[in-house]
Amino acid sequence: MNSEKIQYCINKISEFLAVRDINTLNPKELERKFGLKKVDVLVLLGNSIPYTVQCVVNAWKNNICDKILISGGIGHSTQILRDEIRRSSEFNSIEVDGRPEADIFFDIMTKIYGVNSDKIIIENKSTNCGDNAKKTIELLLKLNIEYESLILIQDPTMQLRTFASFSKYTYNNVKLINYAPFIPKIDINLKLSNIGINGIWDDKRYLELLMGEIPRLRDNENGYGPNGKGFIVHVDIPREIEEVYNSLKTLINNEDFYCRC
Repeated sequence: MNSEKIQYCINKISEFLAVRDINTLNPKELERKFGLKKVDVLVLLGNSIPYTVQCVVNAWKNNICDKILISGGIGHSTQILRDEIRRSSEFNSIEVDGRPEADIFFDIMTKIYGVNSDKIIIENKSTNCGDNAKKTIELLLKLNIEYESLILIQDPTMQLRTFASFSKYTYNNVKLINYAPFIPKIDINLKLSNIGINGIWDDKRYLELLMGEIPRLRDNENGYGPNGKGFIVHVDIPREIEEVYNSLKTLINNEDFYCRC
């Protein structure tokens, strides 16, 4: 197997998708990069990785935001999240049956980590990435919450698409700040090497998510951009990333990689 080539390609695409506009979630870094002491709202998007909640809680404790908004109804990752919570010795006291992602995350945030519920806004009707953005912005407007800056935290494979979705529904003067909660890495054995990530995907699901993102980001008739489904703003995909993606697709098909995960 061309392990080194596959490793390079996967990690290169991962770095492209898992956008971080600041290195750490603390006020000093935020002020250094954006001239802000804190953001108006930190937005956690629904996903299947409970570690993203821990990331938000740490940011809250660092006093980086005035409000937290959790957005996520019932979608393709909801059952995976529910199963993960049931398996977790830390979180399995949280009720998950039939509940949206935002409600589950709210309970973890308030009951496990003690975040003040008065500072959390819940949007629990959206069913996909674009819908998260649309319904989040609509809810802020409905609640008359003024904002000039948002931090977005999402599953790292969807961080760039989340930014492109929110860019469609926000004005240009709003600062959208990306913070992928971690940067996925695979080792030479083609296994995820990230440590301490509660709820991280298995290797096969990670690769499936990664391979699905580049076609979605494309601005053509099959993609999600303005020339396709219109779910997101135009995203510039560097030629290098397209070449790496195409190489990876050939490599994993030739090696029957999915069967080896």
